[in-house]
Amino acid sequence: MQLISVVVLDLPQLYQKPSGTELVRALALLSLQPRTFGTTADVAKGPAVQPAGVTRYLTSIIASSLAWLETDELREAIWDAAGARLSERSGRAAMPAMSRMFNVPTASGEEYSLTLHEPSITADNLGMKTWVSSYLLSRRLHSLESPAALGQTATSSTSPRKPLRALELGAGTGLVGLAFAALRGHSATVHLTDLPEIVPNLAHNAALNVELLGTTGATVTTGTLDWSVDPSPLPTEEERFDLILAADPLYSPNHPKWLVNTIQPWLSHGLGARVVTEMPLRDAYLPQVKEFRQRMGELGLVVVEEGEEIGYDDWESADGGALEVKCWWSIWGWSEKV
Repeated sequence: MQLISVVVLDLPQLYQKPSGTELVRALALLSLQPRTFGTTADVAKGPAVQPAGVTRYLTSIIASSLAWLETDELREAIWDAAGARLSERSGRAAMPAMSRMFNVPTASGEEYSLTLHEPSITADNLGMKTWVSSYLLSRRLHSLESPAALGQTATSSTSPRKPLRALELGAGTGLVGLAFAALRGHSATVHLTDLPEIVPNLAHNAALNVELLGTTGATVTTGTLDWSVDPSPLPTEEERFDLILAADPLYSPNHPKWLVNTIQPWLSHGLGARVVTEMPLRDAYLPQVKEFRQRMGELGLVVVEEGEEIGYDDWESADGGALEVKCWWSIWGWSEKV
């Protein structure tokens, strides 16, 4: 059903001394969510409100004493909401903390819904934003090779298969690892890792999805893994992982070396072991993608399958439209010569 567009004058006006409830509802109506990753046109928001005068309306609420409202708590809540609505209109980077829902397709054609919390973005916490390459990879996971081809092997001809052990590097908000866990259920255990300052929100997101993970029988853990620090002692073969996942892992000149040096000790040496990555092909980071390819080859890993696809990030382009991002996905396995 198409929503009817309203104008600012249809909203509660301050000279009328509206109730707190009326103002809260109006501010909820003005809520904007970031552009979704799916299409050029997708922007999630509530009923349509004509933009003319909205900024002035929000500013007037923040400037008002709201003296007719009964409690300081209510006034503070309304000022905070009006400030958040202004921030939302200043672009993705200015938006406040939020929880977002991502749909992940399954092999059967159904979808799982994951809820992820993203703190407000600052220059030093970009790892706690969900990026388009993570979204694209999460929607590709259901079409990966069979569990056996991804390293899941039986101990004998009569024994059941061991659960596949998967590790996500630089998990961020956890979309890829949580999606894989939900899709594989009890047939895999998934360990999500990132830097110490990112892991608390990562663990929080795992907890947010406990009902879905419980329904599918998934086992998920979270922990710190710093790529710049060599593991000591080195993991045993039993401690290594059949599958390593990484999305958008290269945004520093050091990252190709650190990433490959982390894959080396943690990836199982079995021929069925796989590394699955997806990364944007941004001009500034193409040399790092090239170095990553080179270092993976030197390690003895070869591309089993690869491709490119287009996604739309939730940052806006210079003209206000969706920001198109070309991404490269790849699946790597050990060369039989290793």
